[in-house]
Amino acid sequence: TGATVWQSTPTVTSPFVFGVRGNIAVHINEQSHTADRVYVIGEEERTSTSVPTTEEVRHPGIWIWDATTGASLDRIDWTALPIDSETSGQLLCDGATLYAVILESVSPTSRSALIAFNCDTNKTLWTEHVSGEATDLIKQGDTLSVLLSNSKQERSIDVWKMRTGLFDKTERLWTRQIDTNPAHFAVDEANVYLQGSNGVLMALDLATGKEAWRHQFASYKTPITDGPNMGKLYDLYPDMTLTTTTDVLYVQDGGGLVAALDPATGKELWNKRISQVVWNQTSVDNTFVFHPVDKGFLVIASDGKVDLWK
Repeated sequence: TGATVWQSTPTVTSPFVFGVRGNIAVHINEQSHTADRVYVIGEEERTSTSVPTTEEVRHPGIWIWDATTGASLDRIDWTALPIDSETSGQLLCDGATLYAVILESVSPTSRSALIAFNCDTNKTLWTEHVSGEATDLIKQGDTLSVLLSNSKQERSIDVWKMRTGLFDKTERLWTRQIDTNPAHFAVDEANVYLQGSNGVLMALDLATGKEAWRHQFASYKTPITDGPNMGKLYDLYPDMTLTTTTDVLYVQDGGGLVAALDPATGKELWNKRISQVVWNQTSVDNTFVFHPVDKGFLVIASDGKVDLWK
């Protein structure tokens, strides 16, 4: 129905307010198959009225709420959370374990903690460190793939093999610098898929980081919308959106084309143009949402129309 089920505002003492510092993760109950806990990185914060202004924070960490009622349940304190970063982490929950990448320092270089917590006890299972601030986090089997960026606009991807027992060591399998800031990346049991520069889609072997294949997508001739070169055409490579299934990698090229690739080889199986995206000076028209289903995929257009493609 879209009706609000509950709304919760953490109880903080004025002049402090609650600040969210990362994405939301949800714990799914194995018996009921419904959400029972919500996790978010946050803190109590305030800005002083003195000159110059100063920032003050209290109780930084991972806050936990009841997913049914919105009631506050607990908090995992993490005092190293910096006060001068607007986004400070990524969370992912697989039911038994909560994985977190939490920014701990921004100067002179960005550095984050990669941590695993037991969902039943909230106790730390293990901690590692990565260079940069996490922008995405994906678990595949016993691996964690972390997309990272730093203050120098340098970007990389780290892949870790996780501990499975009390005395096993979490191991970084590989790290690789990447030359773009991919809006999305995807992982399956064999590869990591991400967008490179100039319309290139790359597949990197999950175990080694070596390039498995690459696939070239065409550019869109798009007019410059302001400045002295207004109207002049340039090659635009929009942000891709990637979706993995058992035997198909779906790629939305960002301009209205959907392509299905063989994830093992990168060979194109088919493609369909759903729309022709138009980039205006202040807006983007003809966008859509794509979602695979059992016998095809659903397309929800920006005008609200829903189509099933087979």
